[in-house]
Amino acid sequence: MTELKKYFDDSGSDYVEELCEFLRIPSISSLPEHAADVRKAADWVANRLKMAGIEAVQVLPTEGHPVVYGQWLHASGGPTIMIYGHFDTQPVDPVELWSQPPFEPVIKDDRVYARGASDDKGNMLAPILAVEAMLKTRGTLPVNVKFFFEGQEEIGSPDLPEFIASQHDLLACDWVLSADGGQWDRDQPALVVGRRGLCALQIDLKSAAQDVHSGTYGGTFLNPIHALARLIDSMRSPEGQIIVDGFYDDVRVLSDDERDQIAQIPYDENEYMADLGVKQLYGEPVTQLMSGPGFGPPWM
Repeated sequence: MTELKKYFDDSGSDYVEELCEFLRIPSISSLPEHAADVRKAADWVANRLKMAGIEAVQVLPTEGHPVVYGQWLHASGGPTIMIYGHFDTQPVDPVELWSQPPFEPVIKDDRVYARGASDDKGNMLAPILAVEAMLKTRGTLPVNVKFFFEGQEEIGSPDLPEFIASQHDLLACDWVLSADGGQWDRDQPALVVGRRGLCALQIDLKSAAQDVHSGTYGGTFLNPIHALARLIDSMRSPEGQIIVDGFYDDVRVLSDDERDQIAQIPYDENEYMADLGVKQLYGEPVTQLMSGPGFGPPWM
């Protein structure tokens, strides 16, 4: 047994207790009444980083919820890796649908159930513990590491662009590893290397000069909601392909090697549909450029 594995085995129960302590903090970023809890979660993370041997740990303010920063920069000549995660959670309503209080962790079949257990408190705690284990057993890391954890991811990180721009030198790194995600199966890890990205737009539609009575005026001009529905529907073909000019101009075709790698991912289409509770899958034909029949799950 390696020294590192022994350290994990010896510390496992303590780590679970720590995770449960972390999960008991109701750090709901979207509710103003929980702002103090988000700050409490930030302080908890900062203290845990210090315990792990991370240096220069700071809880830094933004216009909204705070962020936590820490670093270990003693790998001379090595790259610098930024580890990202978030300590805020989604709301818990409707509470009556929970089988236990959402911020009271319950362990069933070696799994921890609570709000934030996997998104993202459990996931962001894991790299802290991994770094701690390496520092305790080996005294060093193979790379330089920076930690950047935020408290507003669940509300879209509204204050992060300005904060990051103001902290360019502090946050400089060679690449970023996100600790926010899941794994393919209980014994099958997942490493996400690309995202589809997001595209947002606002549509302002003007019709009559004022609200009008449907019984008096209905049918004499196009109802704005109908016009908006037609406009949105016009952006996709019946098969689901986006037909906005230029939308696919920068879509890269996967190489044969990438297709082969995707094909190795264990994927059962029937199981996937059963988990979602749907009878059939639907997707734009252009996804054939990205995966193709038999090349993996539909979101690949």
